[in-house]
Amino acid sequence: MQNNLKAILKPNAIQKYQDKPLSDILHAPPSVLKSLSKDQVTKLKLNNIHTLADLLIKRDAINTIDIQIDQNLIQTLICIFFHPQYDPGPDCAWERLFQSAPLDYYINFPQSPFHTRFGPVFYRGRLNGTAHVLVIGQDPSTDEILGHRVFVGQAGQIAQNFLSKLGLTRSYIMFNTFLFGVQSSSLSAGTVTATDATIMEYRNKLFDRVASTNTLTAIIAFGSHANTSAVNWPGKGSIPIIHLTHPTAPSGVAANWNSHLAFAQSIIVPDSDGHVDTTPYDTTIAISGTDIPRRDLPFGVPLWHGTGGNTRSQRGSGATFETQITWTAP
Repeated sequence: MQNNLKAILKPNAIQKYQDKPLSDILHAPPSVLKSLSKDQVTKLKLNNIHTLADLLIKRDAINTIDIQIDQNLIQTLICIFFHPQYDPGPDCAWERLFQSAPLDYYINFPQSPFHTRFGPVFYRGRLNGTAHVLVIGQDPSTDEILGHRVFVGQAGQIAQNFLSKLGLTRSYIMFNTFLFGVQSSSLSAGTVTATDATIMEYRNKLFDRVASTNTLTAIIAFGSHANTSAVNWPGKGSIPIIHLTHPTAPSGVAANWNSHLAFAQSIIVPDSDGHVDTTPYDTTIAISGTDIPRRDLPFGVPLWHGTGGNTRSQRGSGATFETQITWTAP
């Protein structure tokens, strides 16, 4: 529970809602607010304002019914329940762990298989201890670099579709096998592998922190390299791994995802605002992408980034392949 919410709730309400999601607290009665008098609560009830959600929805009408509720209280509630509407980024502990990444090792890797000029991309999703599912991908591409979050481009949007079918809207954390984009030829030739000792050691540190700060119920691995990352994480314990075909594989994605859908839905609890969809994917057409939630992206990223089901950027050609990215607005 946020400290600023604790500051405005009565002690018994803090105890009752301590471990509840914010969406549940919205349904609490106004009487949980310590700044409201019994007379104010009674007047609110007489005007059909029975929950904190009602209080916020009808906040403009309150001024006309002579209840005189402090507007600073209303603004505090709005900020608590509806903001931020973007990802505020890592806290100190996560930031320090990200700063300890072996970036020089990637940059100086033999035969230069990694695209390192634009920096690493670390994660997408919840770093605040509310994740129940660890999602693993392969490596970031240009949309990920521009959005500073993994799984944002076409592959990420298709993956988001699968999460949506599970009813997951927010309680996940995503990492890639590699911090930098990697040449496909280097992967197929074995120049670099998911089990490279230095790369794997650091990746496992990220996973270990996820496990120690969240209650994980499942690992979803998109693609073979992601599955290798999951399998070779000693800290996974008995957490089940759902190994899915990579979203942009040339064929077989829908059939493979269908084969895992029922099991995934049986072990993953949907978010309170999510909707579980048990309908199998149509195997005769490509899976559509689902827009990346704005809460997963930093403040200021264009509203169209991570939307539309496709990639909005590409690397330069020829001599500028490593030094130029072209970003195209719709």
